[in-house]
Amino acid sequence: MAKSKSKALANSPTLMPIDVEVELILFEKNLLNVGLFAASDPRNKVETHRRIEKEVIRNGHNVKVAAVFRCPPEYGLPTTSDRDKTIAFLRIINEDRARNGTLANPFRFSGYRMIQELGLTRNAGIYEDILRWGQRMANTTITSEQVVFLASKKVFSNDTLHVFEKFRRYGTSDLDDGNKQLGFEVVLADWFLENLNQRFVVPQDFSAYKKLGRPISKGIFGYLHLAFFASGGRPVEKNYADLCSELGIATYTAISKIRSTLVASLDELVNIQYLSKWAIDPLIGKRGYKIVFTAGPELMKFLSKNRSDRQLPSDAGAGAGPTILRPLGDSDMTAVKALLDHGVTPDKAVSLVQIYGSQRVSDVVDYQESQINARNSRVQNPAGLIIYSLESNLPIPARFVTSRIRKEIDERTNAEREGLQRESSLRVSYEEWKDERLSQAFEEKYPASVLPATLATIIAKRKEDDIFRRVNHQQRLDLATQLIKKEIRDELNFPSFEDWSAGQTQANLFG
Repeated sequence: MAKSKSKALANSPTLMPIDVEVELILFEKNLLNVGLFAASDPRNKVETHRRIEKEVIRNGHNVKVAAVFRCPPEYGLPTTSDRDKTIAFLRIINEDRARNGTLANPFRFSGYRMIQELGLTRNAGIYEDILRWGQRMANTTITSEQVVFLASKKVFSNDTLHVFEKFRRYGTSDLDDGNKQLGFEVVLADWFLENLNQRFVVPQDFSAYKKLGRPISKGIFGYLHLAFFASGGRPVEKNYADLCSELGIATYTAISKIRSTLVASLDELVNIQYLSKWAIDPLIGKRGYKIVFTAGPELMKFLSKNRSDRQLPSDAGAGAGPTILRPLGDSDMTAVKALLDHGVTPDKAVSLVQIYGSQRVSDVVDYQESQINARNSRVQNPAGLIIYSLESNLPIPARFVTSRIRKEIDERTNAEREGLQRESSLRVSYEEWKDERLSQAFEEKYPASVLPATLATIIAKRKEDDIFRRVNHQQRLDLATQLIKKEIRDELNFPSFEDWSAGQTQANLFG
């Protein structure tokens, strides 16, 4: 940009300065959850209408929620290029938060500033692209059927909403459309502005995002932050059909077609070290596939730095050796010793505690030990059984009280007992509530007339699996049952304990 142009922009009171480097994006959660930005190729077809449905559990009930997006045909629904500009816009307005501590309408920025953020070269068309983005965002409506969360009111909306309330361009250019001095003004919808100010956001790294070139990998990028924040860095699974629905792309049934559609995008995420590996596996209890994601070192580093309420290993799942990722405390060493006592190698024991945490490791060891002793069976590979249970995230029945929980109860002081017992009782109720709904869903999907054949099919498919070969028939049935229940549990999308317990006394606040 010429010096005269820079001076003109700097003297304009309506344009934001460009000398603040902001690495962090605070991406509003609804925009990630509802699937506003389609990863489909807009050159193939301009979409003007799209509907996404899913089932969730709220206040103890299965609820079908949906989002319907509409936009006039002259604009079409938002796509990946609109996601790019929206992220750049969120990065720009973060300066307002840094200066003022809060965000307030309207927001003004120069076209050149957005071009800088996107890393693009100035040309005659880029300003028109920014204009079309703003018009598309202002004209797109989201009809929320209990899916868009309003953070200030703590309710799920049943309204038709916009993200941008208003959008306009102002400025000058030569007759030949050159020498542009253009600015843009955005007025955010009240609900969206309130959510940003309420910090209903997910931190993301814009520099990592800009390394991606494929629409699908950009769409998955945001999902990974949500999923691994929730899992604490442990591997996560996503139903393939649900992922396609949220990305706005075609769903295929042939594994070869699925791979040809996803491989390049997933490998792109591996290349920037946001994934260390991925897999496309068949669903356990029904037809279809799921994607298994394992976090990469760069994503884990970002999560560790930007989340204070959960301690995360810096490269969990990255395939590194037995490096100590954080200092091991007394509880960690107790969990390591429990693994060593059951034949797990020292390096593997440390890695498991780093990834899954001492409480989860201790509980799994306790449960599997009780199962082995109860049947007086000789398991040839107890270490393998424990590792398999941890890495597959198999559920522990709510009725089983681990020695860790018993010890915690025994160590509570009288002064704390009343409050802690109430919380402990509530947690037991929560686990029983989940267990009951899991059992109901399991019995509905797999009645006694079909369950034995289903279990036999699962076991037959895993006849080459070492852990299945080294246990007796009853334990194979138990493992197969746990695999089915795990898949059903993931589909039920249970609320967190905090959300569930709040709903016990504040049901009116939830949809």
